[in-house]
Amino acid sequence: MKHNQYRLILALIVLLFANSLLWSQETTEEPPLETVEVEPSSTVAITPTLTPSLQSGGIYVVQARDTLSRIAARFNTTAALIARENGIVNPNLIYVGQRLRIPGFSPTATPTTPTSSPTPLPSPTAINTTATPVPTVDAPNGIYIVRSGDTLFRIAIRNNTTIAALRELNPSITNANVIYVGQRIRLSDDAPIIATAVPRATSAPSTPTASNALESGLIVFIDPQDPETAVTHTQALSITWVKLEVYWRDLEPVQGEFDFSALDVTVDAFHAVDTRILLTVSAAPDWARTVDDVDGPPEDFETFVTFISTLASRYADKVDAYQIWNEPNIRREWNVTNGHDISASDYVQLLGGAYEAIKAVDDDLLVIAAGLSPTGFNDGFNAVDDRQYLQEMYTHGVLRVSDAIAAHPGGWANPPDAVCCNAPSDVLTHYESPSFFFQDTLKDYHEIMQRNGDDRPLWVTKFGWGSAEDTPPPSADYVYMTYTSLAEQAIYTVRAYEVAQSLDFVGPMFLSNLNGCSVQNYAEDCYYSLLTVDGSPRPVYEALLNQE
Repeated sequence: MKHNQYRLILALIVLLFANSLLWSQETTEEPPLETVEVEPSSTVAITPTLTPSLQSGGIYVVQARDTLSRIAARFNTTAALIARENGIVNPNLIYVGQRLRIPGFSPTATPTTPTSSPTPLPSPTAINTTATPVPTVDAPNGIYIVRSGDTLFRIAIRNNTTIAALRELNPSITNANVIYVGQRIRLSDDAPIIATAVPRATSAPSTPTASNALESGLIVFIDPQDPETAVTHTQALSITWVKLEVYWRDLEPVQGEFDFSALDVTVDAFHAVDTRILLTVSAAPDWARTVDDVDGPPEDFETFVTFISTLASRYADKVDAYQIWNEPNIRREWNVTNGHDISASDYVQLLGGAYEAIKAVDDDLLVIAAGLSPTGFNDGFNAVDDRQYLQEMYTHGVLRVSDAIAAHPGGWANPPDAVCCNAPSDVLTHYESPSFFFQDTLKDYHEIMQRNGDDRPLWVTKFGWGSAEDTPPPSADYVYMTYTSLAEQAIYTVRAYEVAQSLDFVGPMFLSNLNGCSVQNYAEDCYYSLLTVDGSPRPVYEALLNQE
């Protein structure tokens, strides 16, 4: 009996040991992989989190989608401190490629890892990231000498003062946006009094001149019912010049019968506040052309000479400059009815007649050549490339019949620092030609001018960046308006003035535009407008307001 019990116990032990082995194998064996099917169109990109990198000296290069607050969070500082360190007027406005000094940076400090990785910068050839050198503050006896790259705001920040205080101490500074290299600026009441400063190589003009001062201009569409609103805005923005687009067909609808009522009201309003006025005159009336309902020159150029003489005589003491025609290198503006193609020779002939008529009224009046359309297209019939057309204008004598050459350096959706032809981030079209880049157009025009012995300043009679962010979707022709946000519109516009000033050959710049949403019927004008349909300011307006 006892022997059988031992056998039973032994059998139980063996059974328990076998079960233990089986349980161990089941729990350690890996389960079969589950196959997950992914739709071909769905792509999941796993991007490792990047740590923001600083260049030597604690310099951070702004990338697409950055904001000052996000940058501050990454480096354990505040947006206000970064703005103060870098002389940023509006903390909401920074631009791709901008180099920022990070306050309190220590090479051993470990920056906070951002929650998401920044979008990579465009190709280095598309963005100019060269920073403006920061001059050492050197102000013996309380006098600061302006150096290349200075702005009045930066000088104020470095010397613990304000723009308003500097202007009060320096009455010669009539426009806070215009200072020049070598200018002497008082920093305190204790500093020696400075004699009235005169910019280099110029004297104080008694009449308007085609100088190279970077004066601020604005395209304003005529609203005879309320010119005071436009005047109020231009004064708030410290605008020196306004450009009014004048259509001959509206002023002389019947030959010899004129209607200047709407133009009179607007010219008088701006003249009353000493704002300089440029009239851009184009669009012949139907009676001067065989084909109706299209814009273009008159068949007999003498009819235009007669009209422009009448116009200049009427406003001789109020209007400062006349621009003869608008973008004659495209058929939309120069639709000829005599079988001729678009012709720089014909345009210069028209310009020459107008030049003589205007100068006969008052030799001090300025005559500006037409701004050309940078189309990037050249078939000789619908459009002629603006660079080619400009050279042809010189060939036919434009230098003798104008006081300045004009440019329309549109940026489309490309930042003002970008150069052809790599597409900046999120720009899908309109980057394939230098014609689509603000800086390329300015430099190309200057090169052509220099090649033809023209050392005069280049007038920018139309520029800007449009945005459709707060408008109905644009047509396919204006798809590039969807690439630029309202914030980017503000950043690019402010930066464009800095780029132009650094080039040192740009004269007055006319931004497009103040009131295109409320006055004009063309959607394109609304995309560029500083004001919305109801008259409220867009971010670009606020950005320009804060430049003072």
